[in-house]
Amino acid sequence: MHLRTATEADLPTLADLYQETVLVNAPQHYTPAQTEAWAAIDAHSPRFHQLILGVTTYLAENDTGILGFAGIGENGYVASAYVRHDCLHQGIGSLLMQAVLTHAQEKQIQRLYAEASEFSLGLFQKFGFNQYDTEIVDRNGVSFTRYLVERVLAETP
Repeated sequence: MHLRTATEADLPTLADLYQETVLVNAPQHYTPAQTEAWAAIDAHSPRFHQLILGVTTYLAENDTGILGFAGIGENGYVASAYVRHDCLHQGIGSLLMQAVLTHAQEKQIQRLYAEASEFSLGLFQKFGFNQYDTEIVDRNGVSFTRYLVERVLAETP
């Protein structure tokens, strides 16, 4: 397994990974309407383009393809953290989160923050993020609760 950064050519594969992961995992925590609204993604939409290419997005891949992705903006916003539905609990999320943390340290970003879902909250907490609030958001006419998390990194001497 190796890491690399995402390119525009990866968008269709990443959209498929995103959608499949949501469709397989979300029903454990979300209603059918929430799952459907969350999974409604278009690889060619400006929103998905921004999610992946508007930040630095790291991909984990092996000979079977892309296993997951995680993105971080220059302001410390962790824009994404997704692992392919058939690759959960194999250390891929941890590898990607470590890449995000290394990126933040190299860029001397002091604070990381994200909106975590029910099934990503544990990964964020494992890496020292603290939940400081919740919010209700609307996606395609369906309400979701998200967990606002942050991690303050130690200053580099």
